[in-house]
Amino acid sequence: VGGRQRVFMSLLPKESLRSDAQEPAPHASHCPRCGAGRCFAAARSSRGTSSRAEYLDTSLYVDVRARLPWLVGLMLVQSLSGVIVEIFSSLISDHIVLTAFLTMLVGGGGNASGQTIADLVQRLRTGEVSPADFGSVLAREASIGAILGLTVGACAFPRVSLLSKHAGLVDAVAISTAYAIIVFLANVVAVCVVLFLDRYGQAAVGSPPVVQAVK
Repeated sequence: VGGRQRVFMSLLPKESLRSDAQEPAPHASHCPRCGAGRCFAAARSSRGTSSRAEYLDTSLYVDVRARLPWLVGLMLVQSLSGVIVEIFSSLISDHIVLTAFLTMLVGGGGNASGQTIADLVQRLRTGEVSPADFGSVLAREASIGAILGLTVGACAFPRVSLLSKHAGLVDAVAISTAYAIIVFLANVVAVCVVLFLDRYGQAAVGSPPVVQAVK
């Protein structure tokens, strides 16, 4: 066998042997795990360690200062919802069953916008999209929001009509329709807020509370 290998190697071009010898190994030196280098696992580990150290070494005051103004300001904006409830108080008193589903409606909008915000912020970080793509992103997310809204709205109808003792057909139609509209608008508003705030480097911190307050 050894003789056959030597004969085979002698038939190969010297350039091929030289290129094989000079080709770097998939794992170069200095990897703490495998003892080689150019190890992608080691590269990811070093980047993760650096980011983790940077986060943990940041002063709490810096993070609080970045988040607190958004929460305080939007708390004042959300007080407008109380005014709106008072305006429609007579309607609510006539359809008291609506109050049982307010948390479901608000939560549905928050869930939809939260998904959109998380997805867009990640894509902005990787450079997959930018504020210059506003029209295309808005059209795509509006389509996604419409499909999601119609789907979850259809799921909400039997939830209201079959599982609620006091909800009538009109109530079920109204609530499911409102759910569909809220999910659609949540997607649209999330796109506008994320891409606008990204121009000022505030997309990750400011988008969730702003969308929550607006919707």
